[in-house]
Amino acid sequence: MIDRDAVFPHNFVMIKPRFLVFLAFMLIFASSTGQAGGGSLAGSEWGLGDGDDRFVKFGAHGKVSGHAGCNRFFTSYQQNGTKLKVAGIATTRKLCSGPAMKREREWLGLLKRVRAIDLTHLKLILYGSKRTRLAVLKRRDFD
Repeated sequence: MIDRDAVFPHNFVMIKPRFLVFLAFMLIFASSTGQAGGGSLAGSEWGLGDGDDRFVKFGAHGKVSGHAGCNRFFTSYQQNGTKLKVAGIATTRKLCSGPAMKREREWLGLLKRVRAIDLTHLKLILYGSKRTRLAVLKRRDFD
């Protein structure tokens, strides 16, 4: 007859609850970090949604491009966790109607004021100084 205590010296009844607590903790931690945070923006594209054609695309190596409503724009960005800084913005020189140009100035001004983000798979929240919410963007390139 096999002595069960000699083959299995640990008390599995005591290990199992600890393991379940550990597993539950890890699942809670993993789900909370996926909800809002500062994942990498590289390779993502975001817009206001609801038929608005303005968008921003974060490329590799800190490059940003997009459409401001009338003109295309180009710049660079630096991301460090949830902190985000967009550099000076260059645009094409197309002239549009007054309302379109106003929307464009608002969009580019908003991007210049961004200081922090909260990021999920489908939503990007942009914050200015003192964590003032500037905009909530929707992912345009999700699969």
